[in-house]
Amino acid sequence: MFGRNRKRRDGGYQDNAALTGFGGYEPSDTPTTGYGEVRPPETTRPSAQASGIAEPFGPGAPVSGVAESLRGKSFGPGVGPAGSGNPAQGPWPSAAVPGEPGVRAEPQRIRPPGKPGRRRRGSRVAWAVVVVLGLGAAALNVFSTGDHRSTPSRPPVGYTPEPRVTVPAVVAGWQSVAGRDGSYAYDVPPSWTPKPGTVHGWDKTTTAPGITLGTSAFVDEGFCPGVSDSRRGGAGVTTEPTGDAEQAVRKAVDDLAVSAYGPESARTPGPGEDATVQIGRTPRPTRMVFADVVPKDGGPCASKHVVMGAIAISGPSSSAVLVAYADQDVPRDDLTRILRSYRGVLASDRVTSTPAAR
Repeated sequence: MFGRNRKRRDGGYQDNAALTGFGGYEPSDTPTTGYGEVRPPETTRPSAQASGIAEPFGPGAPVSGVAESLRGKSFGPGVGPAGSGNPAQGPWPSAAVPGEPGVRAEPQRIRPPGKPGRRRRGSRVAWAVVVVLGLGAAALNVFSTGDHRSTPSRPPVGYTPEPRVTVPAVVAGWQSVAGRDGSYAYDVPPSWTPKPGTVHGWDKTTTAPGITLGTSAFVDEGFCPGVSDSRRGGAGVTTEPTGDAEQAVRKAVDDLAVSAYGPESARTPGPGEDATVQIGRTPRPTRMVFADVVPKDGGPCASKHVVMGAIAISGPSSSAVLVAYADQDVPRDDLTRILRSYRGVLASDRVTSTPAAR
């Protein structure tokens, strides 16, 4: 749970109270249809594009090896070689591309109730980007020189929603969280809330590297009384600039621990574990790692102990990493099963539906 944010000199947002749990996100109420290709990493709070997630399947993609690994086995139309695809066809959610008509990303300011606290050093800044689709053009009023009469406003422009792609869960009784075109997915327990159209994370600061997670899911929203945006944990996908799976998962976990809880929190990384990810019908060896974190911050809703883990799909020079994290009230086994469900999905295993046009 994060306290009220205050504008910083650098244009970001300053957390004014102790970090208490996994709040601070403001995901969309429903998955949106406007999210598309993710842009390269940034070092400041995103306004029109999210930082920290690369473009594994679109133009200028630095992770072409990951793209190739997920494209194999007839992953379906719309995913061409890196650097040649249509940006709208990339599976990774992100903020909108500046200058692209009709699409915008809106970073949300978090204002939970509660009395103001004193400013703390090293406070963590959480943010969320909800990508939405513009529904029409603004009407223009045109005045004549002589009589100052205006022309009638143009009627709203209708739109046809983009098709929605769903992927069946591989863990019995769970629900899937799929990338935009369904080319990759992971599963979460029934108590979790999938938010595939939300990109969330923590800003880079002088003491923290920052991290951005897309294709998100959250657990126990509003668990802290009176704080509707509090959450016990979450999950999401990021990319790391290394083809070494062990290095990729360790960096992702350490970046999350430091960025969310600060360098002063106690962090105990565990040993790397062998794991397997399914790329279509083909199993592929990889690495998985967990870490235990004891946050320094206190408070009535503060997490006393946090477990976080990561698993990677790696290419020659980069890795797509799924990260999951939760406090002491979420079973560790749930996080393990979430990570092990991470997979590439064949086109034949996806279901596409088109919502009714407005």
